[in-house]
Amino acid sequence: MASSAVAQTTGVLAGRVSSFNGAPLPDATVQALLPDTTYITTTAADGRFRYDALPTGLYRVRVSHVGYHTAELAETWVRAGKTELVTVELELAVNELAAVEIRTTAPGRLDAVSSAPITVERSLRYPATFFDPARLAMSYAGVAGTNDEANHFSVRGNSPAANSWLLEGAEIVTPNHLTNAGTPNDLPTLTGGGTTILSAQMLGNSRLLTGGMAARYGNALGGIMDLSLRKGVTDRRAYTVQAGLIGIDLSAEGPFKQGGRASYLINYRYSTLGLLGAMGVPLGDEAITFQDLSFTVDLPLGERSGLRLFGMGGNSSNRFDRKDSTEWEFDKDSRDIDYTAKVGATGLSFHMRVGQRAIWRTTVALSANEQGRIREDSPIRGLSYRDSTGLYERKLSAHSAIHWSIGARNSLRIGLSAVDRDLSKYLYGVGERTSSLLLRPYVEWSHDLTEALTLDLGLAYGAYGPDDHGVPEPRFIMRWRVDDRHQLMLTAGQRSQMTQLQNYFRTLFPPLIDNRGIGPIVAQDASFRIERRQGEQLTLSATIFMQQLRKVPLEVNTIVTGGTGTSLLNTWEGLAGLQLADVAKGKNQGVELAIDRRFHRDWFLQVNGTWLEMRYTDDEGKWRSGRWDVGLIANAVAGREWAKQKEVVKRTWGVSGRINTTGGQRYTTTFDDPGEQPIPYGARYNSTYRLDLRIYLKREREGRTGMWALDLLNATNAQNEAYRYFDQRKGAIVTRYQLGLIPNLSYRVEF
Repeated sequence: MASSAVAQTTGVLAGRVSSFNGAPLPDATVQALLPDTTYITTTAADGRFRYDALPTGLYRVRVSHVGYHTAELAETWVRAGKTELVTVELELAVNELAAVEIRTTAPGRLDAVSSAPITVERSLRYPATFFDPARLAMSYAGVAGTNDEANHFSVRGNSPAANSWLLEGAEIVTPNHLTNAGTPNDLPTLTGGGTTILSAQMLGNSRLLTGGMAARYGNALGGIMDLSLRKGVTDRRAYTVQAGLIGIDLSAEGPFKQGGRASYLINYRYSTLGLLGAMGVPLGDEAITFQDLSFTVDLPLGERSGLRLFGMGGNSSNRFDRKDSTEWEFDKDSRDIDYTAKVGATGLSFHMRVGQRAIWRTTVALSANEQGRIREDSPIRGLSYRDSTGLYERKLSAHSAIHWSIGARNSLRIGLSAVDRDLSKYLYGVGERTSSLLLRPYVEWSHDLTEALTLDLGLAYGAYGPDDHGVPEPRFIMRWRVDDRHQLMLTAGQRSQMTQLQNYFRTLFPPLIDNRGIGPIVAQDASFRIERRQGEQLTLSATIFMQQLRKVPLEVNTIVTGGTGTSLLNTWEGLAGLQLADVAKGKNQGVELAIDRRFHRDWFLQVNGTWLEMRYTDDEGKWRSGRWDVGLIANAVAGREWAKQKEVVKRTWGVSGRINTTGGQRYTTTFDDPGEQPIPYGARYNSTYRLDLRIYLKREREGRTGMWALDLLNATNAQNEAYRYFDQRKGAIVTRYQLGLIPNLSYRVEF
């Protein structure tokens, strides 16, 4: 055990240790580990622990208890002015091999073999994330950003439309502002956007799941952004103020009454660009603004149950005013374009211990996203052109499950998820409203064959309405801990997703267009992963993945192509009048290699590379390269800190950088010769390259932590192609580029 030095800047680390079912574990050993120092305490009868005066820094928190697997939180940031709350659930252990110590990454949920952590600390340490969890996810293996202007991303060769967003376990609409940003046609989407509503300080234990998922995860062919919100502290009132290029944040948290266990956390943010624009500061040719509010309220209901209320909401707009006619150079210059959007979600989460070996968790959430875009061209000979595009999505979602522990070797989870989706869209005066219902009952069984070999089996059934489509979804995961350094994982299974109704009409001028028989896309996945731990901090991994897609909707008669191609696997944005048949196929395969050195002795390193191949079948049954067949994705992220304690102030300088290169997306060419037919996605943009940098200074004194930071997105001002289009005014193909050098100076203070 160690004691804090005199005049050292300190912070508070507190938390609770429980069994998987929420039952408190008294007398658990909690170690807070620095490179040369270990702080040790034990939990009280209610499973709680607290360090009141830990020297500030980034800790590994290790929790152990007799009869349970040891769990470890890799990077826990203790800083002045903020109580760091952690919750650790320990898994029962089968004690056969005393020489092997099994450590799981807390929380120890066997829910996905391939996942990427999304944390507040990393969003503040990694460069040019703009405190956006989706942008942070783009640093991980298998994830490709589609355009620097927004946070849309592709996972393992799947469209951004193949991803799903969860909040507290329930599926929601995309929680992003400005969802038209970064798209070639500037039209609304239901995937990513300019930035996520949830600012970094709202996040709890969150991850992007990319492969090998448990049966309870469904309705996604790509990745699943599994977001949870942080609980407000209960020992005192605390505040955060943050200002930067993206927005100005004001956050407050604390108990409702002194000494109480009920707490709140609330954050309000207003767009910095919108504020500067309102003050008359010129900010380019578009006026961008947004604001949002998010909150959580946690209410303990005795020792065995608890209730959480959560919500978020915001609006955004992007307006382009036509230029003076003497300045017209491109088509856009003569147009007024007005985009507005509103998005929100609210929900209720409840948990209760059932007996001594089970826990019941239920979440219900209502979310909605409404977007509109109006374009009006300058009048020509007294005639003007005006069109409007609208997109509305509402989801009412619920997820309820009971999880039992059956001895030390077995656990059983039975649950049900439901999503009721209401979707409306219109384009060029043609609109449609559709509704669909997804019910997914599932069961999961986990069995420890030995202390080192675990088998997870699951079965779900996706019942899709309104056309009574049903898809069985078996899942298989086997984990073999060969020794204290090596682990092998084999996964296989089937999953499915509602087709993206926003991209086509179910009925349009019937019987010419009638797609009411189109059902979900079905995918069979398999992967093999090997991990090697080199010491306490370094992990090396290699993953081979394969995905076969069937029942893919294919265009068989085109009225308005909208540039979507022949297969809905290539669809992302836009709205097309297509007669479809779900007879096509697709396949994604690749290899991921990664090196991850956690922050230790003041530096960290993350290097990963992905090779992938994306294919689809066209209307002749031929296999072709698809839109997301980027080939190679490579990332290198590294950082270093220098800390100096001087009297009552601790100053820490830090620098981090990220290098990314991604193969170019594919696109469909156009030809001048009217007799020549373009090849769908037969051409490819150039590969992209980007260097991001972050330099920051943390100043910590008792009761307060401040941070100045300068981010440089695309520090070398690389010219990366975004898309190409035919400009009528220019009479030629025009290439648009992604963002150039974007500096962001920000300040953050917690007290």
